[in-house]
Amino acid sequence: MDRPWFPYLCTEVEHWRWETHGEAHFNFWVALSGEGYLSCDGDTYPVKPGSFFVFSPKQKISAAHYSGPRITRFSAHFHPLLAEAVLGSVGSFPVLGGVVESLPLLQRQIDVVMRMAIQREHDVKLAVLIYQLIVRSCGQADISVGASLDPRVAEAIRVFREAPASVRSMSDFARSLGVSRSHFDRAFSHLVGQPPKQFLLNCKMIHARRLLESSSLRVGEIAEALGYKDIYFFSRQFKACCGLSPVNYRKSFLQE
Repeated sequence: MDRPWFPYLCTEVEHWRWETHGEAHFNFWVALSGEGYLSCDGDTYPVKPGSFFVFSPKQKISAAHYSGPRITRFSAHFHPLLAEAVLGSVGSFPVLGGVVESLPLLQRQIDVVMRMAIQREHDVKLAVLIYQLIVRSCGQADISVGASLDPRVAEAIRVFREAPASVRSMSDFARSLGVSRSHFDRAFSHLVGQPPKQFLLNCKMIHARRLLESSSLRVGEIAEALGYKDIYFFSRQFKACCGLSPVNYRKSFLQE
């Protein structure tokens, strides 16, 4: 295998978002801590410690962190080689929604890879180590069986993330997905770990924080953009979630 650039290990910012619209290389991507969701090829997968993916060229990918500990991830971009020729496709890739059998073992292997990468020596040995890391992770049986989320839950996550203000009634939204409110609540809570109403609120607060940080919109305008009719109710929810009122949050951000 050949590498477009060195592998890297990073801890993402809180409420991190990532999108790619078709890179020209393969990518081995694995989460070491934190939780979130990743969408690729029309399916959505939970991201948790030990989740890994091998993306093929030209795939459109989006991922995000919503709450809890921030995501730490390892990524190694590569080109598969066969007799020195670069391969445009590999029959066993992509691998979507895999989970490694031993996270501590994976972390030790990544530590070895990163120490060698930082030294910027022994390129051939580094390529072999990354190759072995990918092969060991992908050599497990049935790694992708049943890994993706229920399509209706995945669609709910997408709408909550991209257009939270569009959900005026959770019961109406559940019906638009073809299920009852009670069934939707149970399925979403089981797969996501929290009720849809709480998840939607988290998404609204993330949007509110981004607008307070990056726009000149007034608090009332932000509340309206997120579907709130009562600015005071929005402010109370924001303070309960973030510890500061929207006005004080913006002031504290500008002072940093």
